[in-house]
Parts: sequence; structure tokens; C-alpha cells
Amino acid sequence: MIDWNKPIETVDGRKARVIEHLPDPPGDPNDEGYFVPRMVWVESARAHGFGDVFLVTDRGVRCDDTAWRARSSVPQIREPFIRNVRGKREGWVNIYDVHKTEAAAIQCRSQNEGVVTRFVRWEE
Repeated sequence: MIDWNKPIETVDGRKARVIEHLPDPPGDPNDEGYFVPRMVWVESARAHGFGDVFLVTDRGVRCDDTAWRARSSVPQIREPFIRNVRGKREGWVNIYDVHKTEAAAIQCRSQNEGVVTRFVRWEE
């Protein structure tokens, strides 16, 4: 699911921006056909300063007319196209020794032996 309150981008890393969303349809949000399409501008792949506008579901999949007509001939159109921008995170973690038996691991844990601290970075 896309969190529309956070920045978005295409799966291949191009800039994207929500232009507008349609009114909420009546019904239960847990129903299978329920979604609120968003109009999303996507930066051009050729970097000409222009871009394209697509209707996108809350799962990041195109749902405009062109996508619906091409679904059978172009299977990648059924895959997510928009995602939230990945945030870079970093922090410190403690890494413990690997033990061959549960008893050895429990004994080591109680004695705090073999703890190694490392700095890590990851994307979410």
C-alpha cells in the first residue's frame, strides 16, 4: 500500500508527484473492488522536462484506460509502478556469536560474552 502522505517515486527511481485524487467511492474499503485512484505525474524517462500523468491505485499499479487495454499483452503493467520513496536509515546493532546448541547460547547470553557492536545502514 502506498502512504499518500509521504513522498513517492517510480519503481525505477524517477520523480513522481500526486496531482489530485478522485472522491472516495461509496462502500466498504475492505471490498475487493474498492480503491481511490490518484492522478500521478511522473518525470519523463528522457529528461526533456516533461512527464506523463497516470491514474494509480493505492497499491501503486496503473489503472488508466491504456493500462487496462494493454493488460493482456503487456504483463508488467499489472505490477506496481509507484512506491514510497525509500528512506535511508542507519543505526547500531549488537551481533552475538553463533552457537551450536541452545544451551551454549543461553549460557553465553547470561554472561554477555561474544557481543560485537556494528554500525549499519539500510533503506526502507
